[in-house]
Amino acid sequence: MILWVRHGQSTWNLIDRMQGHELSPPLTDLGRAQSSVAADALVGRGVVRLLSSPAVRAQETAAIIGERLGLDVVTEPLLLEKGLDEEVVDVLARVKCVIDAKHPAHTVAVSHGDAIALAVATLTRTPPELPANGSITPAPGGLP
Repeated sequence: MILWVRHGQSTWNLIDRMQGHELSPPLTDLGRAQSSVAADALVGRGVVRLLSSPAVRAQETAAIIGERLGLDVVTEPLLLEKGLDEEVVDVLARVKCVIDAKHPAHTVAVSHGDAIALAVATLTRTPPELPANGSITPAPGGLP
């Protein structure tokens, strides 16, 4: 099972600005608090691997989770948010690569709303739904 975590609120989420592949927007104080709540919710769930998008907002969220769980963060570029020059099918192709990879049970993937919505929709065969900042969305680890 992959546990998908959307990064906490970023400074650009706060002003409703598209971030795309822009790596730099950091978390707000609320975003750090959301990440801490997510980290606490992951305690005792047997998490053994922690992946993160290279974006600062995801890396900060993953670092908070990793510190709480005693795990190192593995940066996974395929978890990036949809770039402003990308189509949804491009993001879907990247997400499918992550899903198809052989991850241990109870892997956490810290990513972005669009990537998580597409991953969960692919795995559960349901319409994509944008997760809230700092939320945890469980989904089966491989394609049905």
